[in-house]
Amino acid sequence: MKSLTIGRIQGIDIKLHPSFLLIGVWVIYQWAIRQGSGIAGTIYGLALVLAIFVLVLLHELGHSMMAHEYGLRVRDITLVPFGGIARIEQMPSQPRVEAMISVAGPLVNLALALLLLPVLLMVGLATGSDSIHDFARFGLGDVSLTGFLFYLLLANLTLAIFNLLPAFPMDGGRILRAGVTPIVGRQGATTVAVAIGITLGILIGILGLLSGEYLIVIVMAFVVLAAMAEGRAVRLEESMRRLRVGQFAVWDRGGVSPDDPIAMALRQGARDLPVTENGRLVGMVWRQQLIDAMSHGGLQRRISEIMDQQFVSIPSDTSVADAQRIMSDSGQWAMPVADRGLYRGLFTVDRLVHVQRHVSSRTPERRHISHLSGSLGQAIRGRVR
Repeated sequence: MKSLTIGRIQGIDIKLHPSFLLIGVWVIYQWAIRQGSGIAGTIYGLALVLAIFVLVLLHELGHSMMAHEYGLRVRDITLVPFGGIARIEQMPSQPRVEAMISVAGPLVNLALALLLLPVLLMVGLATGSDSIHDFARFGLGDVSLTGFLFYLLLANLTLAIFNLLPAFPMDGGRILRAGVTPIVGRQGATTVAVAIGITLGILIGILGLLSGEYLIVIVMAFVVLAAMAEGRAVRLEESMRRLRVGQFAVWDRGGVSPDDPIAMALRQGARDLPVTENGRLVGMVWRQQLIDAMSHGGLQRRISEIMDQQFVSIPSDTSVADAQRIMSDSGQWAMPVADRGLYRGLFTVDRLVHVQRHVSSRTPERRHISHLSGSLGQAIRGRVR
């Protein structure tokens, strides 16, 4: 389901996932039906949920602003029923940077909790609460200003503490990975953090199931799945860092000459092509340029008249992971590969997808599935005989 963009802050799109509507159903059940507060309870619950998700947004903005400090672009922030997701264009590989970005979110919530505490104390004392027991009783049971502030205080503390758990995909798991990376490397540190995340998720999920808190079970299921996905993503990224684009670049007949007619570039259809002269890369002619030339009857014009000389190229020893980042940053999904100006080939998005599929097929999960499929096939064939 496509998320709805509801605003923009510091160049970051703020989005709302459609599943967020489930919160409205929960509010009606929790405040109007379960607590019997009717319409007033529903309005109170909706206002409280809105305030809590503002806290979640501030948490994610904490991550995002810290990412900006390190020159990283944040694509968007999406609010979902279980929290928020800030999509940083490329997660930092430097442990210190990852730790600083990860800790920024929980620190925002702790700061907000400290700001709320004196306000809650003043409101509570003004309404006759003079003990922690009174605060808890009025805060958690009544539709009141004290209750509203008490919930916000708890929400901030919960967001900070929960996210600091040393398990993926929480911030604490990323901080743990950053701390362990210098010792065992990024992939090894990810494996440790993912294992802890899955273990904690299962244990807390079991406790939630036994206590009848099924919302905790759902949240922990999400934690386990997200931890596994993070592990796969890091293994894929590390594998792509070991591969070089020179291994996968296509020669494509050495490109076309700037003196060739545009019709020459269309021999095998309109596509992005390098322009070379005496083996040296001098430009790129893009698919859309060829289509435009074909539409306007300019096929006999020279390629030099339309070629792009402000292209981005990469050397053959560039890692596939870095090539993907450069493609994304430049918006150029066909990268000419050149060493000291000499043309070596073309690395395209199709080649990138091919490499990703090749690497993904060699992950431990795929190998286990293939092994299991092979074993089942042998067992079936044995029974047939």
